[in-house]
Amino acid sequence: MKVIVAPIDLKKGMYVSELDRPWLDTPFLFQGFRITNSDELEQISKLCDFVFVDTEKSTIAVPEAPAANSSAASREAEQETAGIVKSAEPYRSNFEDEYPVARNIHRRAHEVASALFNDVRMGKSLDVAETRLAVTEMVDSILRNPDALILLSCLTEKSDALVAHALTVCTLSISFGRYLGLDKTTLVELGMGALLHDIGETKLPDKLLSDSDDLSEEDRALLQSHTRIGAMIMKKLEGVPERVIAIARDHHERADGSGYPGKLKNSQLDICTRIVSLVDTYDSVTSGVHGRDKIGLDVALKYIYSWREGLFDALLVEKFIQCIGIYPIGSTVELRSGHIGIVISSQPDARLFPKVMLILDARRKPVEPPKTMNLALFRAKGGDDNAYEVKRLVDPQAYDIDVRSFVLRELGGS
Repeated sequence: MKVIVAPIDLKKGMYVSELDRPWLDTPFLFQGFRITNSDELEQISKLCDFVFVDTEKSTIAVPEAPAANSSAASREAEQETAGIVKSAEPYRSNFEDEYPVARNIHRRAHEVASALFNDVRMGKSLDVAETRLAVTEMVDSILRNPDALILLSCLTEKSDALVAHALTVCTLSISFGRYLGLDKTTLVELGMGALLHDIGETKLPDKLLSDSDDLSEEDRALLQSHTRIGAMIMKKLEGVPERVIAIARDHHERADGSGYPGKLKNSQLDICTRIVSLVDTYDSVTSGVHGRDKIGLDVALKYIYSWREGLFDALLVEKFIQCIGIYPIGSTVELRSGHIGIVISSQPDARLFPKVMLILDARRKPVEPPKTMNLALFRAKGGDDNAYEVKRLVDPQAYDIDVRSFVLRELGGS
């Protein structure tokens, strides 16, 4: 089992299996090593914010939970989380088989989400049964193989930012819940809450949603009211689980009580609310909601790891980073060969060696047609490790890459 450990907590005998950055950016010769001396500890401390430690390959005991939130309430909440979390089931289908099925499910979910957000904007009631059905289909796909829907969520048309954000948070929340071993009933309620978490924003002026960086105190209070508004909208409807209402109301609460609207602490929040709170933040900072500048995926994970000190459930932060991996699906990467590609899938036990669609060669010329390479399979067959490993994440815009167009052209979809 792999756990995330801060450099300050590392000890000799621990086996470092992954870093929070590409290995090529470090002086370490091997991808995975057991710490044997103080120099290695010092090097890691200088380079990394966190590392992944393999408990089975370590020769000393490794704490399974981070020591970040040290208050009694935080420890109690994390113990509760640890009691809920189980090992995820193996994937039931491969990416290639699931993608065409997921494509239809994603298209339907987008239509349902667009319709329900528009209905609420116009004062109509949202269709609870239709919402549950669309989310259940997403859950079934993610239980088979989450990678297909995660990739498709990265490609969602951004013309309606609220819908795109809702679908991405829904997909990632269900996928994360699957990784935590949550049962199907819980995953459906988690997905419904994630899809509807910002439904209250449909009642706010567009100006508040388009630029939230320079708001008056009064406007900021109005923007924050979307959590209570969303809860009130759903309380009037039959068939909405209380957990779904709680997610809409409490997804901006924070573990240390600094959030809103009720300044609730970690121990007062349901695990599904904690999950959506974390995923909502991750997608918000990486997609740039409400007119904010977006930040890189790798930078976002480092921020979230630092925020485990007080804003989020520390154990969930650790599990989320393990679930996402340092090369998230849909990200653009450069290989050590110089090729540029898009991560389209990865196995939980081989996050460093994902399946990549190569689209530019080492000379930055198009690969025609794009070639998909399973880096884990290539490595297992004894391929040239120095060439076909991920070197780093890159900004697709820097290479004039439209990820959505490439993936939809090669894999199909609209």
